[in-house]
Amino acid sequence: MKYFVLLTGLILACYLLGFIKKSEKYQWMDRNYTTAIKGFSILTVVWAHSGAMLSVGGIQFVAGIGVALFLMCSGYGLEISYEKNGLEEFWKKRLLSVCLPFWVVELVGLFATATFTIKTYLFDFCCLKPATGYGWFMGYIVICYLIFYAVKRLIKDRKMQMVALFGTFGIWFVVESVFFANPDMPFLRARQMLSFPAGVLLAVNKDKIERILTKSKNILVLTGGYSVPSLHGSNTAECG
Repeated sequence: MKYFVLLTGLILACYLLGFIKKSEKYQWMDRNYTTAIKGFSILTVVWAHSGAMLSVGGIQFVAGIGVALFLMCSGYGLEISYEKNGLEEFWKKRLLSVCLPFWVVELVGLFATATFTIKTYLFDFCCLKPATGYGWFMGYIVICYLIFYAVKRLIKDRKMQMVALFGTFGIWFVVESVFFANPDMPFLRARQMLSFPAGVLLAVNKDKIERILTKSKNILVLTGGYSVPSLHGSNTAECG
C-alpha cells in the first residue's frame, strides 16, 4: 500500500507541475482546458491500473472514468475542428496525432517485453486483436472516428447528424453487448458508448451552455453582493 501512496503522490505532483510554466489563461473548454482534462484522464488510467497491479482491490474500475473523460474530449475536439475546417485532412490528422504514436509505443513495448511477433503486431496494427490489455482502446477510437466521419460526410443537417450519431452508437452498444461481450472484461467497450457522442453534443451546444453558465455566475455574484450588505445592516441594527 505504501508504494501505491508514493505512486499517487508522484503522479499528482507531475500533473500539477505541468501548470507551473503555463502563462496562458484557461477558458472553459478551450484547447488548453481540454488538454488538461485529457492529461488528467490518462494519468487516472495509469494510476488505476498501477493500483490494480499493486493489489489495491477494485481500483481498476476508476480507469473507466478516465477513459470516459478522454472520449468526451475527443468527440468535443472533433466537432470543434469540424466547425472550423470541415473534414479537411481529417484522416491525416488522426493518423499522425493518434494512430502513429500508438503504433510506435506499442512496437517498442512489445520488443521490450520480448513478446513481439510479426503476426501479433500486424493484428494489433490493424485493430483486429489487441496485443496488450489497453490495446482495445485504439480499435475503439478508430471506430468512433469512422462513425463521426461517415455521419458528417453523408448528412448535412446538424440535428439529423446528432440523431444519426447517437443512433449509430446505440446500435453499436446493442451489438457489442449481445455478440462481443468479453467475459474477462465484461462490457468494457459497451459502457463507454455515450462518452464520445456526448462530447460532440457538448461542442454543438457550447455557446448555449456558456451563456447559461455566465448567466448563473452573474446571478450568484449579484445575489451574493446584495446579501452581504443586508446582513451587515441587520447586524448593525441589532447592535444599536
